[in-house]
Amino acid sequence: MLYRQKIWKQSKKNTTLKEILENLDIKVYPIDLREKNKSRKNKKKESAPKQKNLNDKRAREYLRRLINCNFDNSDLVLHLTYRQGEEPKDYDDAKKDIANLIARINRYRKKIGLGNLKYIAVIEGGNGTGKKIHHHLVIDGQLDRDTLEKFWKKGYANSDRLQGNETGFGDLANYISKDPKGNKRWTQSVGLAKPEISVNDNKFSGRKMYNMLTNHPSREELEKMYPGYTLTNYKIVLNEENCGVYMDISMRRIIKNKHWKKE
Repeated sequence: MLYRQKIWKQSKKNTTLKEILENLDIKVYPIDLREKNKSRKNKKKESAPKQKNLNDKRAREYLRRLINCNFDNSDLVLHLTYRQGEEPKDYDDAKKDIANLIARINRYRKKIGLGNLKYIAVIEGGNGTGKKIHHHLVIDGQLDRDTLEKFWKKGYANSDRLQGNETGFGDLANYISKDPKGNKRWTQSVGLAKPEISVNDNKFSGRKMYNMLTNHPSREELEKMYPGYTLTNYKIVLNEENCGVYMDISMRRIIKNKHWKKE
């Protein structure tokens, strides 16, 4: 059985801390010979899913990687709810409310010499879910929290500083996409950095994968496979339907550069 390694690299430069945080999502899975022959080893950017519906697992994974690539602990998450009488009728109205909010913020930013807001906005609830429509926005931290919250005129606004952990912003992404039964979709600002994908069909053989399944590698052995990175998560399982071995590895590293200038 042939195996493919696919890596999603998420890099975020933080000029305040003068460092780059890199997260790797590594998946190893079986492929057939036809798929191997179509393999391209060159790197490419991950494409956004056609439907940004968070019921889809791939869309939720993409959202998490997108946050990791574009935001850090200097940025904010903004939660918005509606007061009685201000609720939108449906998803389209809720989307217009966010578009109007972003437009107001951008007009203000232009007046004070800032560029347009960098954001990812998730709409949750409505559409027969039994939950009131509300919003979660991950945004850049160039405006202070009090100023930012005043732009929302339809209800309650609360913002918090982003707090990443060893998985980047995996916990945040899980929170804002926590109910896959709900109708959750997102919009985003233009120009966001995308995860970088690389593919290698020669790193793992079938024999090596089955050996790792029966004799789980140590942290040191896994980190030796990806020099310079620290292991944050690891899982390997056997799919009984196709007898293939599937492995997920998460790695991270921090690259320091004391010569960067603050932007």
